[in-house]
Amino acid sequence: MNRLFSLLHIGILSILFLNLPFSGEAQNTVSPYSIFGPGEIRNGGFAANLGMGGTGIALESDNNLNALNPASYAGMDSLKLILEFGLQGKAYTISNKNQSLSGFEANLAYFALGFKYTRWMAGSFGMMPFSTVGYSINRLNYIEGTNEQYTSNYVGSGGITRFYFANAIKLLKKISLGVNTSYLFGPLIQEEYITGSTLVPEMMIERKDFLRSFYFDFGLQYQFKTATTSYSLGLTYAPEQSLSSKHIVTAYDGDFSTIQVEQNDTEYLVIPQIFGAGIGFTRERLKLAFDYTFQQWSNVEYPIQMDEFNDSHRFSLGIETKPWERRAINRGFKNWTYRMGYSYESSYLKFGNTNLSSNAFTLGAGIPLYGAISKMDFSITRGTYGTNAGHLTREKYLLFNIGFSLNEIAFMKRVID
Repeated sequence: MNRLFSLLHIGILSILFLNLPFSGEAQNTVSPYSIFGPGEIRNGGFAANLGMGGTGIALESDNNLNALNPASYAGMDSLKLILEFGLQGKAYTISNKNQSLSGFEANLAYFALGFKYTRWMAGSFGMMPFSTVGYSINRLNYIEGTNEQYTSNYVGSGGITRFYFANAIKLLKKISLGVNTSYLFGPLIQEEYITGSTLVPEMMIERKDFLRSFYFDFGLQYQFKTATTSYSLGLTYAPEQSLSSKHIVTAYDGDFSTIQVEQNDTEYLVIPQIFGAGIGFTRERLKLAFDYTFQQWSNVEYPIQMDEFNDSHRFSLGIETKPWERRAINRGFKNWTYRMGYSYESSYLKFGNTNLSSNAFTLGAGIPLYGAISKMDFSITRGTYGTNAGHLTREKYLLFNIGFSLNEIAFMKRVID
């Protein structure tokens, strides 16, 4: 009966979250650079990982789910069901040499459910953003052969949402293997408003890519111990994959009446080969992790963005500590988990001789909830992306993450004497 109640409880919560908007629709980016490729690709970590700078390829799932490596789920407690969901808010300032724009965005970021089928096999499913698009760009154009000008205002929105189903198995007590089978869906939308010329009529051109495609990635973890320290190694890999979509271009006149519609099926949205590696150390109440991720964008070509992409490299370091031994009589903050992290990423975008990059520093904490097996995790990240050199744009932001990890003891058999 306890198991049935737990399954119903978490199942009802999952159905409720399925009806809430995700980042792929209510995008959490306003970067003009999200005009390129599939948009701004998001880090796949949940709140605990984000508090460590998005680090965790080598870390097992314990009281939290670790979506950075599908092999991590083999480390879950066989008696628990774990429900994760998170919220995210972003305060930003985007600037170039001439102007700046500030604002705030917030949305539900993810939800996931994880559990073990057997002592050696586990699984998880959930939804999270894969990429987001959000920009507004003005461009002044000349009509060829004349001095006549017109203005194009490009407005981008939407993004790709990821529904995943992951499975992991434990081999020889030290090695775990995992695979993610994901279904990617969502619209990438660009609206171009043309105004300001007597020779070019006012009109709006809407370009939509409705994405519906499968995506696969794989993971491995290896753990071993000494007398005082636990070590873990992690690897992840996703092959280059072309995503299927329906491309629709619609032209409207100044009264927003349809002039022309064209549509075709495409596979030009390409996600590059992605390789990740991580190492973790755990000793008493201290956990340290380091990740490296490589994305091979130099092999990817988009029809309208030739020679724009470089290989991307991301480095992150995370620390988690529990300074005091957990005791029921402790003051609240002494039972918290404290985290911090740093990440650096060289973007796949290059303009002239300028490579774009991002830096971010994070502080976070985990607060136990009822029964001490569930908790709330929150973090604040201060970061920058891009540069003000030349005609480029820099984004400064504060990213707020809050997540809940709800653990249910669901698979324990009760014995009555």
